[in-house]
Amino acid sequence: MPEVRRSKQSATHRRPPYRYSLLAVAAAMLWVSSASSASAADVNLALNHLATGSTPCGSTEGPQRAVNGSTNLGNYDKFCTQASSRWLQLDLGALVTVDSFTIAHAGAGGESSTYNTKAFNIQLSQDGQNWFTVVTVSNNTANTSTHTITPSTARYARLNITTPTQTTDTAARIYEFQVNGNGTQPGGSIAVFDRIPMYGIYTSTDPAGYTPPSGVLMWNRGTEFARKLSDTEKALIGDDLRARVTYHAQCDNYDRIGTVFYISMPKGQAPVATTPRITLQDFITPFSDYWRGTKATYVYNDGDLSSYADAMSDPDRDIWVGIGSGSNPYGGDPCDSHSGLSTDFKAVGFTYSLDLVSSQVQTVLDRHIDTMLSGSNQTTNQVNASTTTQSVAHKSGDVALVIGAYGSSSGGEEYSNTTVTVSVNGTQVGSLNTAVNCSDLAQYSPDGNPGIFQNNTSSNPRNWCPGGIIATHYFPLSNLTAGQNVSVSLGIGRKSPYTSDSYYRTSLSLIEH
Repeated sequence: MPEVRRSKQSATHRRPPYRYSLLAVAAAMLWVSSASSASAADVNLALNHLATGSTPCGSTEGPQRAVNGSTNLGNYDKFCTQASSRWLQLDLGALVTVDSFTIAHAGAGGESSTYNTKAFNIQLSQDGQNWFTVVTVSNNTANTSTHTITPSTARYARLNITTPTQTTDTAARIYEFQVNGNGTQPGGSIAVFDRIPMYGIYTSTDPAGYTPPSGVLMWNRGTEFARKLSDTEKALIGDDLRARVTYHAQCDNYDRIGTVFYISMPKGQAPVATTPRITLQDFITPFSDYWRGTKATYVYNDGDLSSYADAMSDPDRDIWVGIGSGSNPYGGDPCDSHSGLSTDFKAVGFTYSLDLVSSQVQTVLDRHIDTMLSGSNQTTNQVNASTTTQSVAHKSGDVALVIGAYGSSSGGEEYSNTTVTVSVNGTQVGSLNTAVNCSDLAQYSPDGNPGIFQNNTSSNPRNWCPGGIIATHYFPLSNLTAGQNVSVSLGIGRKSPYTSDSYYRTSLSLIEH
């Protein structure tokens, strides 16, 4: 049975980087000024909503970047496309009244104004099938353009780009597509952590002099943090729940494994470091440091958490959301070459911010999810997860798998890829290949070895990328019954023996429907 991926919706609310270039600051000020020209009573109906579009220039320049409310984070803060038919389409989630549009073109993001979109039109639709054109522009030169229309009712908005630049360059660059109007927008953004520090993975004591923010639990010597979502925050969770991780570089400029997780607890009980958790998303840090300007801040593509939305909004449980990885500040790291830094600053490799974002209402299904493995380091070809019991009388579910191979020594697993088969109760239900192509992420790792990002599908194989997300794979199950025991096993194609530091970091959970 082939793997089935859940539909993914993207968007974002971004925090500023440690420092801006003057050009980026000026562009950001221009965007704020231009965007505010819409009616004061209006809201940006596109913010954090589903964005689709023509094939992007790179994996970090997809349609979701055009609805994140930001223009100042460089190349990965725009939608870029070179397709023969260039378009960007938004689902506003419900019928709303639209009265204007604001578009941030290349110049608003700090690029040359010669890359500003020259000719385009904007269409609206109530059903996503029947469209009517409300704006046509043939000779735009502005960095930011605003287009007022007669108020119209619509759910969908579409930007069609006919001439992408002022020159012969064929790439369209849209830093923001704002749809202004009136309407009640479901969902919202939950700021879980703001620049939570990651301390050294090889330390033996808690960080001296550091106290976590109020309500935040710190585990494993400052390498993991968790906090409880309030009832108000849980009410913001919708069907299109996403995780947005922001990496803020500091002293450790190497690639490290990070993870986002959650723990469901009875009301009034707090978890501890060893409490079983559900892995939501794994990711790898880029190669960067505090002094890299806009590249000191990196925002990952949104991770699709729609499968977990029901369980994470459960009003009868306390939901704790966590992030972790730890770092390794080392002798000779970038902080060593800068004088006047405090000991506390030099002890932090990097910091993370985490937002949970939704733009839809929630359709409650089944709130039961069982963890089988979470961040378990596996070193054999056959992985047998602990058996769990189907708890309700529904007949379907998904096995969710996050797996990445690590081992930096010569011949280590990170320099390889393999096929992983998934079996449930002895019957194979699907497979995946861990091969990836890292080429378009190289630009965000200014301190990294560029060879890592080259020829990944041929002579230089890899199964994860610095600056990339470790994908979650979903395998559908059917014909489950209440009380049925469910066991999951994995077959890993790359044979032992592994190098001494190699392992497969593996997380498995059963999501009931």
